[in-house]
Amino acid sequence: MGRIHSLGRRVREQTFSRFVVAGAINTGLTYLIYVLLALILPYPVAYTVTTVLGIFLSYLLNARFVFRRKLSLVTAVQYPAVYVTQYLLGLLLLYLLVEKARMSKFLAPILIVAATVPVTFLLSRLVIARDRSTPASSTAEESHSSE
Repeated sequence: MGRIHSLGRRVREQTFSRFVVAGAINTGLTYLIYVLLALILPYPVAYTVTTVLGIFLSYLLNARFVFRRKLSLVTAVQYPAVYVTQYLLGLLLLYLLVEKARMSKFLAPILIVAATVPVTFLLSRLVIARDRSTPASSTAEESHSSE
């Protein structure tokens, strides 16, 4: 029983590690786009545009790389619900940090990421990984922890 528990823990740790890597890629790209857009658009508009772009990239990275699942229309349609939660939380925090705390509109989104990552991981796992019948074909499975 201890070996099964240990294997389960390693799988969760590997999944979360991949989630962090995918999130870093997504965050870096969308932050760069946000900065460029914030130079010419109001910051809430720039944040909204980059959030929408980030959802598409996030679904692709999380389904294929993090949870190793095939892309499916069902999960693709459900996945934006994860980001409705993240977006609303992020927009509220952005307002509070920029307008109330007088933080730079360029720095605030970086701090927002730290606040929203745990919520996003749990909801992403719920949507993408709950259907265990759709694993990606012939990918290196998490159970090969010696690789």
